[in-house]
Amino acid sequence: MQIRDIHFVVLFVLLSAPGCVTTEPAYIPLAKEVSQQIKSSNAVIVSTQDEIKADVEKSNVATYTGGGLIPALIDVAIEGSRSKSAEQDIKPIRDALVGFDMGRELQTSLGNRLDSIPWLNVKKTEILYDTKPDLVPSLLASSSEDALVLITPSYSLTSDFVALKVESEVKILPRAAQLRASSEGKDSKKEQVTPLYKNVVAHIAPLVTGASNRKAAAAEWSKDAGAVIKQTMKQSVDRIANKIVGSLTNPDSPAAGE
Repeated sequence: MQIRDIHFVVLFVLLSAPGCVTTEPAYIPLAKEVSQQIKSSNAVIVSTQDEIKADVEKSNVATYTGGGLIPALIDVAIEGSRSKSAEQDIKPIRDALVGFDMGRELQTSLGNRLDSIPWLNVKKTEILYDTKPDLVPSLLASSSEDALVLITPSYSLTSDFVALKVESEVKILPRAAQLRASSEGKDSKKEQVTPLYKNVVAHIAPLVTGASNRKAAAAEWSKDAGAVIKQTMKQSVDRIANKIVGSLTNPDSPAAGE
């Protein structure tokens, strides 16, 4: 490993330390009185993932040894090696999914069901394939509806390739002045838009035929021109669409999207 690479890894470890990043809660229920104020909304499916990824099994050297910089560096090196190996093994599956459009598949599966949720008052649904640092402010400024429904799907294989994971974050962000007032807490930053609602729905589909190792699993997923992975992706997207509709139909219940 070169000196500059070591410097990068040290910086990565330091930035990954607890306390460096402020995160939103995984679930934010929508207050009933707020839902009654939403007279219109637009939905945007943010689909920027262009290929399937594989999870990387975490290394726990630092955990088992009580922490410290050297064990943390060892963890990073081990995970880097695992990631490189997974990238090689996943190639047949990626080749089988060339042309797969997650955003289009999800929009098709949702159909007009978002429009039929009474309180949400969705006027239009579109797909966005590009992202940028100021994505949310840009989307809020580019339309006139009271609220923005932001749907961000993703998909990956487990580290052993024996299951496909499809999930989607769902947020409702305020655009109208009265809704922004409802989302701003005393400690919220003015430049940060706090969601009125947030949830993450997920579906895990196992490889039915099973496999003894990762290469064997990749072969099963990608055989017959990728028939298995393509069918499983479509079924999983349909399940996710159902869960999105369920979660938004009852936005005050975290179990609604299960």
